[in-house]
Amino acid sequence: MSSSAINIPAPIPLEKCLAAYKEVGDRFGFSPVIQPGTMQLLGWNLDYISGPALANFIDQILVRRLNDFFPDDDHPLILDCGANIGFTVLNYKRQYPKARIIAFEPDPLFAPVLRRNLQHNGVEDVQVVEAAVWTSNEKVKWFSEGIDGSHIVGDEQQNAISQVQAIDLADYLNETVDLLKIDIEGAEYDVVDHLGKELRNVKNILVECHLGQTNIDRFGKMLQILKEAGFKLGINSFGVWRDLIRQTPVQPNHWEQYILLAGWRVSNPLVSQEETFRPYGGARLERELHDARDRLQDSLLALGASRARERQWLQPIVKEFVTHKHTIKSQSISGPFVPDSGKCWMVPLPNLKNEADNEENPARSALLLFEDENMLEPAHSLHEEIRASGDGRYSHWKDFLYFSTSDGSDPNTNRRRYSILYVTRRK
Repeated sequence: MSSSAINIPAPIPLEKCLAAYKEVGDRFGFSPVIQPGTMQLLGWNLDYISGPALANFIDQILVRRLNDFFPDDDHPLILDCGANIGFTVLNYKRQYPKARIIAFEPDPLFAPVLRRNLQHNGVEDVQVVEAAVWTSNEKVKWFSEGIDGSHIVGDEQQNAISQVQAIDLADYLNETVDLLKIDIEGAEYDVVDHLGKELRNVKNILVECHLGQTNIDRFGKMLQILKEAGFKLGINSFGVWRDLIRQTPVQPNHWEQYILLAGWRVSNPLVSQEETFRPYGGARLERELHDARDRLQDSLLALGASRARERQWLQPIVKEFVTHKHTIKSQSISGPFVPDSGKCWMVPLPNLKNEADNEENPARSALLLFEDENMLEPAHSLHEEIRASGDGRYSHWKDFLYFSTSDGSDPNTNRRRYSILYVTRRK
């Protein structure tokens, strides 16, 4: 079966993911604490060890989709090395119900929670291996951090040490593996080095690399090993930057940097061709914003002079701009734009929630939406009208902008620039 014939499920809507992220943050905060509990989240019944860790799972697994891939059929073999409480396993099973998954989790705190989460959510066909992924079948010393940083340790570390069973990962690579996901807190360098020729059976690999000054050379060696094994590689930082002007202090039991290393043999036709996450846009992005601000201000002045009277919904923004009670701002918006239904697309604007329409103020927003040089309209459209008719209708509602393109095309692929102009009250 070709990948194009697979019914690839849509990701959980971004609106729901962000609402879940907010729910977790409001409930637990973001300071790492160990306090087990249970909650309903995104349709799952979840036991957890650390509530704040759920926010990281939502961000990395559901919003940024760092562990996602496109298989060649609807029953891929996935090895999840470092399954923790099972969040990634549940997401893989949601995407690919027929997937064969082997989940490795050695930590005596997490392994029982992983099993319960699979049971609570009706997942009965995942093989759980309560062992550390390693280079041999033996007992190893184990540091249990209690959140998401437990790991194998050497003889020199004496605190919070126990013993766990380890397995030789090479024993599980004697058949074709569609995805090998490795998140094993520093042991990845030994394991990848050990696998050698067994990597030939792996189609796609994801490695969370934990970097410090003592293993930079090992990271370089890993890149060489995977290149020689025939993988094309992508290197992505998803933690803090460290350079000559930014060197955030490292917390105990953490690493200086976290790098996502992605390896693939053949690019799937479903992969996105768009830029999505840019940690820093540099001068190019600043110039784009500067040009957009000038262009949008000129457009607003023209609109205020010639069109405000015939378009009642424009009057608030024109009045506020002309009377200088507010500051005008512009912002480029980029994908991924999330499909709602019909001709409607969504993009989050959480920073403008207090300026948006809501149930109490259904026509409060003074936001203008532009497609390239052209202003879309009308604003404050009913969502059902956007979905059914499109034609540039949009609605700035609570945390999101709901909009349609001028011709019904996909804003992720139509190569047009989208930007907004809005006003904020001067302080």
